Amino acid sequence: MQQETTPLAGSSAGAIVCAVIASGSSMQDALLATKILAEDCRTNGTAFRLGAVLRDVLQKVLPEDAFTRCNGRVRVAITQIVWRPRGLLIDQFDSNEDLINALFTSSFIPGYLAPRPATMFRNRLCIDGGLTLFMPPTSAPQTVRVCAFPASSIRMKGIGISPDLNPESRLTIRQLFEFGYSDAAVWAEENPVNMILQEEKP
Repeated sequence: MQQETTPLAGSSAGAIVCAVIASGSSMQDALLATKILAEDCRTNGTAFRLGAVLRDVLQKVLPEDAFTRCNGRVRVAITQIVWRPRGLLIDQFDSNEDLINALFTSSFIPGYLAPRPATMFRNRLCIDGGLTLFMPPTSAPQTVRVCAFPASSIRMKGIGISPDLNPESRLTIRQLFEFGYSDAAVWAEENPVNMILQEEKP
C-alpha cells in the first residue's frame, strides 16, 4: 500500500513518476499530461525541443507545493559526467523550479531534450540518471522495483531501431497505461502486501 510517507526513487521517466505520485497529482492527470506532451511532439517534432515541452507540462501538472512533498521522500537519480561519470541521488529541493530542474536533468538524453551534449544542474555538468543509477535505491528497508523492460534485457548490447523515444498515439499511450495497472494487479496478487509488511517486522 502506497502511503504519503512511502520512500520513492527513480531515474529519467521513473523520477518524473515518483515526483507526480509524491506531489499528490492523480494518475489520470499524469496520463492526460503525457498525451498532451506526445501530441505536441508529434506535431512539432521531438529532437532538440523535448526539454522545453517537458518543463511546460511539469509546471502545469505539479502543484505549487510539490517540492516540499518530495523533500526527503523522493530520490532523483542524475549522472555527473565531470570528472568521471558517477551517479548522484538528489532528495532535497529548494523550490518547484529546483525539483523540475532535477527531473529535467535525470531525463536528459543529449539531442532530445536540448541541442547540447549535457546540462548544468547545481553547477555540475550532468546527463540522464539512468546511465549510472538505472534503478536507484530508496531509503526504505525493502523496495519494490518497477521497470518497463524485461529483466533479461537489461544489459549493454546492440539494439535495433526502437520507437521508444518517439511520441506514440493517444490509443497506444492509453494501452500502455492500462498494461501498467494490469501488471501491478498480477504482481499484487502474487505478492500480498500484508506478507511484505510482515517480512519487515523484526
